[in-house]
Amino acid sequence: MVKQAAGIYIKFENFLTNFLLVAIVFFVFLAAIMRWAGWPLSWSVEFAQLLFVWVIFLGSNRTLRERKHITVDIFVKVLPLKVRRIIEVLTKILVIAFLVFLTIYGFQLSVENSARQISNLPLSYSFITLAVPIGSVLMICTILAQLKEELSSIKSSNELKS
Repeated sequence: MVKQAAGIYIKFENFLTNFLLVAIVFFVFLAAIMRWAGWPLSWSVEFAQLLFVWVIFLGSNRTLRERKHITVDIFVKVLPLKVRRIIEVLTKILVIAFLVFLTIYGFQLSVENSARQISNLPLSYSFITLAVPIGSVLMICTILAQLKEELSSIKSSNELKS
């Protein structure tokens, strides 16, 4: 049941990140055409920026889930497998700590910005700042799932040696 729900969410997140990226291109293109035609749309660029923030955080989770983030592993690759696994687990724990920090302060920032409006849009600035804690919570869930896999892999490899 959980895996099925996760699969549905992953498909939705992939669709949403792709859709938002296309929407950003559309709104920036629309703004450029309308400015060229003499009727500038002041709101379209700001709306594209709002979408861009969401693409960044949702895309970060997608990239994290697909393990496609840039890594510098030249030193880690020369270490024994057991040490590499320990370093990977410790790194994920540090990233979770940072994401918890982002989540807490991101929600505080969203609350503080709830009365502030985006200059040319009738939307609260919280629509932008909420991307930080929501994206951070999603990444925490992704890392916890990866940690579960890695710890069970370490456990099973230890059992095979016994």
